[in-house]
Amino acid sequence: MPANTTSDDELTGQLLDLLTKNGAALPYLFIGSGISRRYLDLPDWLGLLRVFAEEADENFDFHLASANGEPSLAASSIAARFHNIWWNDDKYAAQRVEFAESVKDVGGGLKVAISDYIKDHQRLESGKPGVDDVHLARELDLLRKSVLDGVITTNYDSLTDQLFDTFKPYVGQDGLLLSDAQFIAEVYKIHGSAQTPSTLVLTAEDYERFSQRNHYLAAKLLTIFAEHPVLFVGYSINDKYIEEILDNIVTAVGPGRIDEISERIFFVEWNPDASSEATIEQSSLVRGGTRLPITRISTHSLEWVWATLTKLERPFPAAVLRELRNYVYELVTDPDPSQTREVVRAIPIDADGADKYRVVFGVGAFTEKDLQDLTSISGRTLQRSDLEQDVLGLRKRLLDAESVLMRGIPESIRPTSRDHLPVHKYLLECGRIAPDGTVNYAGLPAIIEKLAEKSIDVGTYSRTRFERDIRGKLDTPQKIASAPDLATYFKLDALVLLEPGGYNIDEFGEVLVGLVESGEAAKNLAGFRKAVCQFDRQKSTLHATGGQ
Repeated sequence: MPANTTSDDELTGQLLDLLTKNGAALPYLFIGSGISRRYLDLPDWLGLLRVFAEEADENFDFHLASANGEPSLAASSIAARFHNIWWNDDKYAAQRVEFAESVKDVGGGLKVAISDYIKDHQRLESGKPGVDDVHLARELDLLRKSVLDGVITTNYDSLTDQLFDTFKPYVGQDGLLLSDAQFIAEVYKIHGSAQTPSTLVLTAEDYERFSQRNHYLAAKLLTIFAEHPVLFVGYSINDKYIEEILDNIVTAVGPGRIDEISERIFFVEWNPDASSEATIEQSSLVRGGTRLPITRISTHSLEWVWATLTKLERPFPAAVLRELRNYVYELVTDPDPSQTREVVRAIPIDADGADKYRVVFGVGAFTEKDLQDLTSISGRTLQRSDLEQDVLGLRKRLLDAESVLMRGIPESIRPTSRDHLPVHKYLLECGRIAPDGTVNYAGLPAIIEKLAEKSIDVGTYSRTRFERDIRGKLDTPQKIASAPDLATYFKLDALVLLEPGGYNIDEFGEVLVGLVESGEAAKNLAGFRKAVCQFDRQKSTLHATGGQ
């Protein structure tokens, strides 16, 4: 593609600034049929009507003209012609077996047929533009990685489900209006889903019912528009449905806050001219007699738009945050009198001294021990690298020694007796290493003793070479680490073999930290783990016995 006068990096920077202006929350995408055409090659609403007008041997343009250009009326007219075909043609026999009981009106057969068509054409697989076209495939990969709080769509297909598979979907107006939606990590399919044909908003009658309740939907959506940037993409800026949504939101907001809402409305319009320059400009719409400022983006490629959304950050995974909000919602709206709950103690985040506290969010029954354990990262979330970093002083968060020994190592890391894992630091902190160096393993999982007592061996070659080239010559960890002619793997073996007592133990740790920071530790993981265990044993034993 020809390069734009304004580079993609510059455009990304501009859009990122606008999306994060005034500390706005993460954005929502409002996705229209243009996105399904782009990546799935699915027809838009009018295209679907044309397909099934031809199925009924009807002239689509005749029906559209007879409806004075109103697509929903044309849909009703085509549905009436298709009704008899769907109920009697053998082609639709399988659909009738599955859906006959749920088809309650003249438009029902057409909805089932359209849904079946979409389900046959909605998968992201070979033969689709979003898979076969290298530029569109790159766009789609970035869209999948976008950092969003949610998606709203009028499309019937499953593209949003395939891209955002951790988001919870809500289908139709009822799905959103009568739900416990938390407005994070969710997809709102407000015109229905092909998975449930009866939810499709298709005919004039469907749109009339939808419009009658649209004020309630707009009130729900206003929660989103009031807090989040919203990017409309895949729509014409003159789309009748979008105009109606904005009319209702403008009415609900009132003129006093219109500028505040307008800062969060973005229209992304596709420019078919591949040589055109992408632009970001301020524009406006007139809605309900009120001028509504918006940000208008014109572009041929969406790659830089989606790339911008990948650069946003959130402190927690969206799906996790949604569940936390949902638990609080249930706790407040449906309290169970049979449950006893302790008083929740709250410290205002701007109170004096509040900066000393870490924020902990929890729901459930807690023992005093549980509350004590909140001073450290839970043992159940441990990884091997957490222990290694903790032993070397690289972790900022403390690890509770008893939790590590009792639960973290045996239940989360689950090492075998062949593994090398540092445990002496935690034995020392639990008071299990006596001044004479003996260790009390009573009550601990058996794997802890096996790890603590496991010999730390190096290969015969390294041992022979150490005796020949190192012993008596390089007698400190730093001298070994600085030797220019020694490979890293041999340096690590030499650190294990080095006689303790002739150097400061902290020097050993500093050398290991240096290997982590240089990336050499990751390249020589087996030797590094042995060296960490050796360091852990020596340092813990020295502290217990009152040595160096």
